[in-house]
Amino acid sequence: MILERTVELVKQIYRYERIWLPKVNRVVIGLGYTGVELLAYSYNPFLGLAYTLPSIIKNTNCGKLNFAGILTEKKIDELLEWAYGVPSLKKIIGIATLNAVSQHILKIKNPYTKIKIDIVDYLKIDNDTKVTFIGLIAPMIKKISDITKSLIIIENNLKVSTPFKDIIIKNNIDQLKDEELSTDILFCTGTALINNTLEDILQKFKRKAQRIVVIGPTASMIPDIMFDYGVNIVGGMKIINTDATIRVLQEGGGTKLFKQFGKKYNLIKE
Repeated sequence: MILERTVELVKQIYRYERIWLPKVNRVVIGLGYTGVELLAYSYNPFLGLAYTLPSIIKNTNCGKLNFAGILTEKKIDELLEWAYGVPSLKKIIGIATLNAVSQHILKIKNPYTKIKIDIVDYLKIDNDTKVTFIGLIAPMIKKISDITKSLIIIENNLKVSTPFKDIIIKNNIDQLKDEELSTDILFCTGTALINNTLEDILQKFKRKAQRIVVIGPTASMIPDIMFDYGVNIVGGMKIINTDATIRVLQEGGGTKLFKQFGKKYNLIKE
């Protein structure tokens, strides 16, 4: 599994490179995103993010969160292992922790090739390009829809609205016909890591998609294992101003508000 193997790789890197493990400083479970801030020796704080999936919040009795109030006392290894298992608040916290330690590792050791231009320009999308989105990446969908009309959006909570009324919308990938699975570019949000669907998605589009992109703050982890599973580009976000971002999370904000305090990046498989 992608998350388990990525966590194990992170642990191996810390051991092999003899990097001092960071400590948990703050954890915020916001309505939009969950954030885990780590303090590492000789560096500014690292903040990892993961989407606070609304369906999980609705199904969680917040009065029975037995870890509330003691998260900063827990060791990194324990929180990382929370990334395993069924979708839950613990899993979201685990993924946010994985993203935070990944940002620490990327600061120290970064052998990956970064795309230096806008990802849409890099992918050379034109009016003949067929693009499939799993998850609502609204700004990118809007930008790409101005270039090509061969779009499909797969999002189980999306209603046909004015901006997307001319785009094919499906509730899940099982509704796709075989010919609809064939696509030039597949964009998938990091949310698929939270609801444990990414492996199934990659298997479904294996040899059907020319290039696969996993993108978003939730995907801000070292990309090696996703590359092994067939992902071509992993796009994440490095948070520059952790204090300002945490304030946004605490007040229920999402990417639209905290993106000004971070820097997006896209890493490619070579």
